[in-house]
Amino acid sequence: MTDALGGHFGTFSIGGRPITNLWFASDIDRLARNECELTSFVEHLDKASSNFCMDVSAEKAKIMTNSKESLKRELNVNVQTLEIVTKLKYLGSIISNEGSKPGILSRMAQTTANLTKLKPIWNNKNIAISSKIRLLRSLVISIFL
Repeated sequence: MTDALGGHFGTFSIGGRPITNLWFASDIDRLARNECELTSFVEHLDKASSNFCMDVSAEKAKIMTNSKESLKRELNVNVQTLEIVTKLKYLGSIISNEGSKPGILSRMAQTTANLTKLKPIWNNKNIAISSKIRLLRSLVISIFL
């Protein structure tokens, strides 16, 4: 990433600190203010990764913008075009250009599914209410929140 980011300066800032990307494990999110900046970064990332005998996965890499204008040119890695999406799942949350509604609906659906799976436990009179509450907090409420 140091090689790929060489010469790139953050155009976003949080608390006065420039931010160019976000990392979590093997996931990298690039923040760019415009198409030119994003194109330059993708080209540098593709070149830097090939220098280390690594490839950027075009199947996993996605582009999402919050601009009303579409990108004017395609972005490619490994001779494959990167897909432009309007929503994606990142670290268990749905990020969408529609705001937080899709993420909330997804969590509600997951919560309902987990409640349904635990129905035999809720109906079992041999399991203490305190145990049921602990299960509810750990297996259901944690997903919803």
